[in-house]
Amino acid sequence: MSAIDGTIALISPRYAPEIGGVERVVEMTALGLARRGVDVEVITTDPTGRLPRLERRDGVLVRRFRTVANDAVYFVSPGLGLWLLQHARRFALLHVHSYHTPLLIQAAFTGRRAHVPLVVTPHYHGTGHSPVRRALHGPYRPVGGWALGQAARITCVSETELALLHRHFGPRLPVEVVPNGVEVDELAPARAAADMPSRRADSPRVLSVGRLAAYKQADRAVEALRHLPPAAEVTVVGQGQIAVELQQLAHTLGVAARVHLPGLVTRDELIDQYGRADVAVSLSRHEAFGLAVLEALVAGLPVVASDIPAHREVAAYAPPGRVRLVSPDCPPNDLASALQSAAAIGRVSSIDGWPLPTWQQTADATERCYAEVLLARGSAASPRAHGASA
Repeated sequence: MSAIDGTIALISPRYAPEIGGVERVVEMTALGLARRGVDVEVITTDPTGRLPRLERRDGVLVRRFRTVANDAVYFVSPGLGLWLLQHARRFALLHVHSYHTPLLIQAAFTGRRAHVPLVVTPHYHGTGHSPVRRALHGPYRPVGGWALGQAARITCVSETELALLHRHFGPRLPVEVVPNGVEVDELAPARAAADMPSRRADSPRVLSVGRLAAYKQADRAVEALRHLPPAAEVTVVGQGQIAVELQQLAHTLGVAARVHLPGLVTRDELIDQYGRADVAVSLSRHEAFGLAVLEALVAGLPVVASDIPAHREVAAYAPPGRVRLVSPDCPPNDLASALQSAAAIGRVSSIDGWPLPTWQQTADATERCYAEVLLARGSAASPRAHGASA
């Protein structure tokens, strides 16, 4: 039994089966809470219109709403906002993910109007990821700051994100760190691949995983392929705005036969990709945590990552040398050299003793957060509210 009395609304731009950092965080939080007996309902968007509008997925009720003009960048969904306004009082608490979409404003306004407490996980990057979004970020900040100010609690996924929020919005926000986690056992099949014969490190199989957005810089791995031996390959897993551009780039550079773009894959297929790779790469310019780096490490892979604060923080979860940090602007030939030298380190089959955060810890901390917020509102149901759940 859980200490939480009532249904929790988890509000997210997208949800599984979509792939991405926020999608993974919300999914694992929802599943972890449900296993603890917390009644969770996910409220999200589906820009594609191909997913069920209402389904129970792994025991979690998921409601999906279309976005304006199939928008998968800003996730503008008047239908979601209207539904939330009409039904907010059904929920004990609203927990919204992502500062960078209108969902935060919708949830903050609704929570204030319905007198339902709000928890925010911003996944805050501090800037926009395109010229237009960067231009909008300044005018949006006062509105975003107002929305954050409505939160009873703000949970950051890293110390990096917490510091950035304090720098941009002041030290008075009710902030705590609840790190993202990783499923150690789930990735065991990928680690077992370390004991299988592999190609030479000078011709590595390079893996990039993440949403195909410009700031993630998956194109840098494709450009580096020209400076790697002919047997080297790059696989880019994910969906997004630049998928077609990546295909065109590979053809332009004459490396299309060595670039694989499987798009949206299942979780089992992704783990298989981890098992077949020799080195992972993430040249993202902005991250609140660096989940792709952590998963690749736990899958046994050496990693080449952009030298940004979030990646430095995640690198500390692994032994020294498992992550090679490079400039986000490093030339393609330098990236190719880094990929070869990282691949030469080799895979690992054991991660015993690594100080890894887990999704169980994330769910424990999130449930405690909810219980504390609800207790402050006089809505918690049990004296166990401040302890770990059963």
